[in-house]
Amino acid sequence: MAVERFWKTIHPEDEPLVRAVLTNALHARIDYDIREFRICLPDGTIRFLRTIGHHNPTGKMGEYVGITMDITERKHAEAERERLRQLEADLARVNRVNMMGELAAAPAHEIKQPITASITSAGALLRWLAHDPPELDRARAAASRIEQDANRAANVIDSLRSFYKTGTPTERRIIDVKEIIEEMTGLLRGEAGRHAITIYSELEADSPNILVNPVQLQQIFMNLMLNAIEAMKDTGGHLAIRSRVNPEGRLFVSISDTGIGLPAGSPNRFSSLSIRLNHRGRAWV
Repeated sequence: MAVERFWKTIHPEDEPLVRAVLTNALHARIDYDIREFRICLPDGTIRFLRTIGHHNPTGKMGEYVGITMDITERKHAEAERERLRQLEADLARVNRVNMMGELAAAPAHEIKQPITASITSAGALLRWLAHDPPELDRARAAASRIEQDANRAANVIDSLRSFYKTGTPTERRIIDVKEIIEEMTGLLRGEAGRHAITIYSELEADSPNILVNPVQLQQIFMNLMLNAIEAMKDTGGHLAIRSRVNPEGRLFVSISDTGIGLPAGSPNRFSSLSIRLNHRGRAWV
């Protein structure tokens, strides 16, 4: 009768597992350890249990000697820790989105500049065409400048759309890493300046071009530089970006800051981070 009451208390979803483990242990005469299962008390309360049994060949104290532990409080604590961890992750994402929103206005001058240049070139084009006879060579030069400036503005917009769009398909092309670093530096310089942070770079002039997804590389640099800015936003400081090529032809890019870092003695303490890129664009952080 006690056995029947035992099986009736086990949660219906966990009963098949408990029965299978215990049946196998009894037939094979081996130890068992059911790390977690639920029981339902008469008042409807659900408790989490763990049970361990040691096979006792002598039989002096019974065929099995074991213990069953109530781990309900531990499960609740684990669930609470996970909830807090998720809240922290959500808060970090919200903060990052807010910062991204503030940064969205930063590229305005990058778009406005080529548009203004296009308007100026368009005025010149009309003047050269209005001449009698028309100054076709100068008109063609003005039209070429309009095309270049319009393409530059479109590239800035496309780059921003790709950068903020999730699920962007992987598309790799040959790029100059220095240009990506300069773009990210220009984008974040205003945000850094608001916190008395200076950004400077030491990039080797003969750095090789690499095959890489430029948007993904932008995201890497953006995240690392934002982390550095966040580490120094209350104290100010310097953010340094350096690049060098090792004898094996791999390009090293390091991003370091003068923030206080993690507490002394922490195994994860660091003040800089390096990215290694080979000629195929594979990256190591």
